[in-house]
Amino acid sequence: MRCPKCQFDHPLQTAECLKCGIVFSKYQPPVAASQASEPSAADAKPPDALVPTEPADAKTAAAMVSSLAASLESELSPDAGKSPATEFKYRLFALPLALLLARWLTATGFNMVAGMLAMVVHESGHAITAWLVGRWAIPTFWFTMIGPNKSWLIVLLVMAAIILGGFLAWKARRWGWVCAAAAVLLLQLNILSAPAIMQGALVIFAGDGGAMVLATILMAAFYAPRDSALSKSWGVRWGLLLIGALAFMHVYRLWSGPWENLPFGEIEGRNLSDPSLLTGMYGWSVIQLVDRYLLLAKVCFTAMGAMYVWGLISAYIAMRSPAPQQAYKGLNAPATR
Repeated sequence: MRCPKCQFDHPLQTAECLKCGIVFSKYQPPVAASQASEPSAADAKPPDALVPTEPADAKTAAAMVSSLAASLESELSPDAGKSPATEFKYRLFALPLALLLARWLTATGFNMVAGMLAMVVHESGHAITAWLVGRWAIPTFWFTMIGPNKSWLIVLLVMAAIILGGFLAWKARRWGWVCAAAAVLLLQLNILSAPAIMQGALVIFAGDGGAMVLATILMAAFYAPRDSALSKSWGVRWGLLLIGALAFMHVYRLWSGPWENLPFGEIEGRNLSDPSLLTGMYGWSVIQLVDRYLLLAKVCFTAMGAMYVWGLISAYIAMRSPAPQQAYKGLNAPATR
């Protein structure tokens, strides 16, 4: 018997080769092994020519749909329109156009809606001022329930809330909020040092007066830092701007218009109106009343002008600086796979 591997001739019928040691029953020739490693005809992949391909028109349509979906996703994303150049345009036109639009709407039948918005900040002005002087207050949509006496517990609670807010803003490095907390704390200390009769008049005056101040703050929210949640929320940002403009213009038109339109008298059988209380109970003349509201309106307009100029300058610096532009390009660059 001859060994199939080393070709050694065995005189005996052995089960394994006496020279190379292979087992005859388990030996597999190299040719057979290479043939066994090759895939079978059933498992072989058909040539590319036989694979059904998608029509060219279908591929083009799919690419167009994918491109349109990506474009819509980019437009509707929170970061859409966040380039420095776009932000500069927003800050250039948003506030003036909002005030002009509100001025026009308050001269039409839409003034009733503006009045409802102004009523919310009006009652909030009463309540916030009452809290600052240490009196409990619960604002509602049409009136504000105010406690008759000062409570030092309320004074300490409000003061602690202001200090805590300033501390949290300091830890978060929100220096604008730190300055705002400091300003409110100084305002509270000044109000507390005023005579009691002046505090009572201030709470009443802070109805329309607080409405103008709070409406200005709502419009100032449009200039929040670009990395803040308020700035990233497109609807909230523009909504607060329009609400603030409508509320402010409603109150401003009331006090800058004819005196016949001033709300003297009694309101819904509950109490005298704010102008009637200030003139009848606290001895303000009508001229003093109108002049003080208009003076506060001028202060608010000055604040709007300051934040408008500051917003333009900061947006222009961001637009001219290369770093934000590169960051924006990197943020909106298409993802690669």
